[in-house]
Amino acid sequence: MEYSIKPRGEFTLYVKASGRMDLDSAVQYGTAVKDALYDADEQITELVLDFGEVTFISSFGLKVVLELYKHMQEQNGKLTVENVPEQIKNSFKMVGFDKFLEF
Repeated sequence: MEYSIKPRGEFTLYVKASGRMDLDSAVQYGTAVKDALYDADEQITELVLDFGEVTFISSFGLKVVLELYKHMQEQNGKLTVENVPEQIKNSFKMVGFDKFLEF
């Protein structure tokens, strides 16, 4: 799995991922995004995850997304998931993430 993390405006962090989000890659992805949130000059109020090129997400990948969502909620921020392929969206729906995630 590959990903890039870039600021989008002053208070938004944009993360574009591609490939398979399995156990190992999900750990690396989650750690990198959390580090970027903590290292930002300003408090990030919106985290945008672009899943347009993600081909698979494991249960651990789902856990990482949930942890990021909870972190943003604690910061009174917002998490948005963009460009979600149907297969990945179905995984989100199966575990109930469609109740609180914005697509």
